[in-house]
Amino acid sequence: MKEHLQHTLLNSKRIQLTSIDSIVWIKKKWKNVSDEDIKGLKLFNEKAERVSSSGFVKYILSKGRITFEIRLERGKEIETEKVLPDQDAIEAFVLTFRYFIQNNERCSFGNLAKTYSKLFIPEELRKEYSEAREWLNKYLDAPASLKIGEESLTRRRILDVFVYGGLAHAHLKKKEVFDAWTSDPFTRGILEVHFASILMDVLKVIRYVAGLNAKLIEELEKKLK
Repeated sequence: MKEHLQHTLLNSKRIQLTSIDSIVWIKKKWKNVSDEDIKGLKLFNEKAERVSSSGFVKYILSKGRITFEIRLERGKEIETEKVLPDQDAIEAFVLTFRYFIQNNERCSFGNLAKTYSKLFIPEELRKEYSEAREWLNKYLDAPASLKIGEESLTRRRILDVFVYGGLAHAHLKKKEVFDAWTSDPFTRGILEVHFASILMDVLKVIRYVAGLNAKLIEELEKKLK
């Protein structure tokens, strides 16, 4: 009996130690996810809220369309009609939008991918983020059905030249391309419509990812307590 009790007690202690070790091990693994990761997720969501409520978005939603039309009539001057947010609204939107695409920002899509790839991130959220980012990259790399000179443009190319050549930053070579593209008012109008459409499509992904982030933030904050 005495030996049986000693054996039972020993096993009980082993179980307790194993449980404690498991908890410590889990916490160590969760430390792979830092406060900086959570700050990045929260910053992404703050910026997502800002662009979603911007004047740029409100204008487009109120009009229900983005257009640039050219009217040609014999004996009359060429007429155009453009339904787009004004330049100030576009620049204000891009100023925040760039946080999602510049990898020196901790809330960029690229840096969020590093957070979602870490140990113990729920597999479902990891998969959903990966699929969203993959869809976005395929969308941006697809042809924009637009050709300037000998160059067939992709959506990523239009986004890159407008953001870094004309709006958020003045990258010298990209500015030269932007100036050349927009020197003709008709080409500029067509490109502006494409650019605004791209921004709105990327915004859909931003808002989707913000929903994933909210779930992940809740999960991480519980685990890191």
